[in-house]
This record gives sequence, C-alpha cells and structure tokens, in this order.
Amino acid sequence: MSKRSFIAGLVLGMVIAFFIIPFGFKLAFKNMLFKEVPSSFGFEKTVSLITDRINHQSGWHVTNVINQEQVLLDNGGSEVGKVKIIKFCNAKLSSKMLKKDDRKYMSVKMPLSISVYEKSDGKVYVGLMNGYLMSRMFSGSVEGDVMESVVKDIENVMSFLHFRYTIF
Repeated sequence: MSKRSFIAGLVLGMVIAFFIIPFGFKLAFKNMLFKEVPSSFGFEKTVSLITDRINHQSGWHVTNVINQEQVLLDNGGSEVGKVKIIKFCNAKLSSKMLKKDDRKYMSVKMPLSISVYEKSDGKVYVGLMNGYLMSRMFSGSVEGDVMESVVKDIENVMSFLHFRYTIF
C-alpha cells in the first residue's frame, strides 16, 4: 500500500466518520426516539380507549388528560387542532425508580405521557417515546429493569392498535 492510498483512505474515513454517519443518525433519530402509531378510531374514541386500558392495566392509573389544544388557546397560542396528552403512572414502579437519590433524575419523565392528535387530513395518531430504546440505554441497571416492565405494560395497553416497540 502506497502512502498516497493510505492518506486517501484516511481522509475518506474521516469524511464518513464526521459527516455521513452523523447525518444518518439525524435522519433516523426521530424514528428511534419517538413512535407515531395511526389509529383506526376517531379522536375521542382513541383517547377513551387508551385511558380505559391504562386504568385497567394492573398497577397503572391515569393521573390527568390535558387538552393541549385548549391550553395553548387559553395562553395566547394559536390553533393547532385536536391534541390531548394522557399522563399516567404506576406507583410501585415509580417508587422503585425514585427510591434512591442517584435515580431521582428519572422523575423528569414522570408521570409518563402518550399523546393523541388529529392531523390536518383528519387522521388520528398516537405519539409516544420509544421505551424500548430507553430500556436498552439503561440495560443492566435498576432503571433498565423498571423500563422493561413499563415497555411490556405499554405494549399491552396499546395492543388494540397492534403496536410493538422496535428500535426503528
């Protein structure tokens, strides 16, 4: 191998490492971190089904349903269409997560949220964080163990939409 081909390979490798790979992550990041699931039900029916299913899932309860559309309008925002955020919690899992001081930072994502929204074309969607990815990031820790339990329960709640977590 000549010195010239070594340098060309090194430069090409640096271009790929510094530009192409980060660009690929940027394109995939939205689909990795957030999940959007179409609903075959109307807006209010989807909200009702999710809240009922959460409340019937062992250990879980809905803490609040926020009418985000109304909150925005009431506080000077503009019309965004139908958006509701369902806040929910499992006291036993939350207690396990927050029991130790070094895990209290996890409270930033509590209670958990699922959003239901209607797009301008009239189709209804459910939005949620990718719990599977989060559980993998914390694997081997108490945080990861708790998140794995949460993932299983949320998949059960969302099974009426044939939803399963995946990495992408």
